[in-house]
Amino acid sequence: MRLGLAPAAERWRYRFLLALAAALLLGQPALQGSALGEAALAALFAATVAATGLVTRSASVARPLKLATPLLWLALHLLAQATGSPVAAGLAFAAALWLAAQTLWLTVEALVREQKADGDALAGAVFGYFMLALTWAQLYAAALLLHPGAIAVPGEGPTGADLVYFSLVTVTTLGYGDVLPVSPMARILAATEAVVGALYVAVLIGRIASDLKPGGGLRGDR
Repeated sequence: MRLGLAPAAERWRYRFLLALAAALLLGQPALQGSALGEAALAALFAATVAATGLVTRSASVARPLKLATPLLWLALHLLAQATGSPVAAGLAFAAALWLAAQTLWLTVEALVREQKADGDALAGAVFGYFMLALTWAQLYAAALLLHPGAIAVPGEGPTGADLVYFSLVTVTTLGYGDVLPVSPMARILAATEAVVGALYVAVLIGRIASDLKPGGGLRGDR
């Protein structure tokens, strides 16, 4: 059963996801560090995951789980923050990694099935690119759990915002050199992200961009 959206909402569904991802990325340095800010970031991540599950209309995940899973993760994350329980924190971390990867998968799956190439589909491809960076940021956090010195940053140990920044400059192959992968696992993850990011742009974003109507117009945006 397809999610019933009005025609106007249908044309803006991926743009809405892109706005959520932009808020999540920009909110990292602004909100991180305080209990209220961390809770706001967690709620925004849960909203992004739930919205992706509904907007992409994938059959890979049952519809009730698309809402229940991010809400359960949010409750578990807030419980871990309130109690300091290492068990709850570990479960919340593993669930966050799973949800980020699931969101990336659902987005790519939906875009591959898209029959149109318009501004909204292009926004969805960019959203998936951002989710690719967020997923790898979680993988870098996992590498740090296994090896505390896996990633070197100036000053004190890396924060979540540092990992997101490192993931973004890696996936775009900017490589400023201020944050460095040190352990073998972190280096492999960084190299893999650079390759996957390049393939994502060339294959998925390139396919949608090449199908855009020439002459300045976008198919489906009329």
